[in-house]
Amino acid sequence: MKNYLNVNIEKIFLYLKPRISVLCIVLIAFGATVLNFSHNKWKHQGAVIQWDVKSYYAYLPAAFIYKDLSLQFRNNNIEKFGDLIWPIETPTGKQAIVTSMGLSFLYAPFFGIAHLFCLASSQYEADGYSAPYRFALVFSALFYVIIGLFFLRKVLKTYFKEDVVAIVILAVGIGTNLLYYYTYEAPMPHAYNFALISIFIYLVISFYENPSRSKSFYIGLLSGLITLIRPSNIIVLVLLFLWDIKSFKELYDRIYFYIVKYKYTLLMLIGFVLVWIPQFAYWYYVSGKLFYFTYGEIGGKFFFNNPQITNILISYKKGWFVYTPIMLLAFIGIFSLPKMLKGKFFPILTFTLLNIFILSSWWCWWFGGSFGNRAFIDSYGIMAIPLGALITFFKRKKIFYYSLAALIVLLIGFNNFQIQQYTRQAIHYWWMNKDAYWETFLKLHPTERYWDVITLPDYEKARQGVYVEVKPERQKKKQSIVPTKQEIISYIKDNVLIYKNGENSELQSKKAEELFKKDSANYAKIIIIEKLQKSIKNNPSLLELIEKKAKKKGISLDSMVKLDAIWLYENDKY
Repeated sequence: MKNYLNVNIEKIFLYLKPRISVLCIVLIAFGATVLNFSHNKWKHQGAVIQWDVKSYYAYLPAAFIYKDLSLQFRNNNIEKFGDLIWPIETPTGKQAIVTSMGLSFLYAPFFGIAHLFCLASSQYEADGYSAPYRFALVFSALFYVIIGLFFLRKVLKTYFKEDVVAIVILAVGIGTNLLYYYTYEAPMPHAYNFALISIFIYLVISFYENPSRSKSFYIGLLSGLITLIRPSNIIVLVLLFLWDIKSFKELYDRIYFYIVKYKYTLLMLIGFVLVWIPQFAYWYYVSGKLFYFTYGEIGGKFFFNNPQITNILISYKKGWFVYTPIMLLAFIGIFSLPKMLKGKFFPILTFTLLNIFILSSWWCWWFGGSFGNRAFIDSYGIMAIPLGALITFFKRKKIFYYSLAALIVLLIGFNNFQIQQYTRQAIHYWWMNKDAYWETFLKLHPTERYWDVITLPDYEKARQGVYVEVKPERQKKKQSIVPTKQEIISYIKDNVLIYKNGENSELQSKKAEELFKKDSANYAKIIIIEKLQKSIKNNPSLLELIEKKAKKKGISLDSMVKLDAIWLYENDKY
């Protein structure tokens, strides 16, 4: 019996050894599922479909439930939809969704399942915004990330051994802010584009190994979708064009290839444009223009003459390498590529430098409220390759290899700790500074001094390309409106918890404490907005102006007060 067990254990070990990276992906999927059910944000009204997601998602209920892309249904029921959809007014006077519709394409299958479930259920309203829709969105992100990780594994297996692949999968999957964006803020675009770009790299490698018309068309479709979700990601085409280029002669040969094989080029172009046709049609419908820069209507612009490269990479404010240090290792790994993977240095370095320059030139280079600098997450499938090269380079000496592996494990732990800090506001969602960072370093909760030293960006000046911090004096004035921990817990007890018969106050307090730990930032936001509404209503002259605005928009006074309170909160004007 003993020999039989030994033989079977040995067989299992031999089977798993070349598949450790697959096991890592399975563990990531399991861990993320547990985490999602732990925070269960879909149960809370106002969570999940919030911030930018409101716009990315709005196409689906508008098109398939209300059959009204003019968003008139919002105006007809502003009490319900006023805070769920944030449109802009176009030059033609119509209302339009700010973001492009690419992410709605990926949401669509999950939206469809949730909608069918709600239609068959008497418990949930089939309105596009009830709990099942939020649940579907949360797990759609995990679904795409797991697919992305499997394709990333295929890419990495082309160049590296199984142990290196497993380390890189864990480093990217749970050692970066990607983890936060397929769990806590799952429907944001970054996890989805991470998956798509990982698949894109796999397709590029496959295309150059064995070119075909079908592959070229799929590359066009995929690059079109990647760009439709976030237009700045069009630079993935740099990777396509430069992949495996090692010299100027090879660059010339690549140009010649796309001229001679013009059918491949044409199919890529057709696939790219095909994805964009619905967007062009929508823009024409709402604005009379095929190309309509919706972000320009809300002051969005690039300042290419003033890129904030130092800030975006190494500042305490929102530095990529400060809050996601594993990516510093990946960036260093780029310079090991000439020795480790010839033909990958030039395309990956060019893409990375272009990406840094473009993202740092955006007026809001910190990309609003986020854990770390979320804009870089899309490119983590690309950065995984130099990270794997660096680990392989260090394998030449065991002590260096084990030291680097230990450092990566440490940074994975640090990343997970920082995520918990962020969910408890010990890392500020807009930006930090040196004093604030070290005040809460390795602390799960913000201290009193933290709120005194924190500084915030001046959004009005940032729209002009001038980056100024709001001094702590203003923050102190705001303290009266920022809720304390006890105030948040009291709010949860009074407004969120549903009590069972015979439940004692100690158990109720414990439940409230657990909800506070899971999502204190969201409850703080709700309380602040409610306080702002009361403050507005207590200001007769301000209320008179808001009443005029409400009449002009054809909505109730209470709705207008709420919308203005949300605007004050969003723009840090309170």
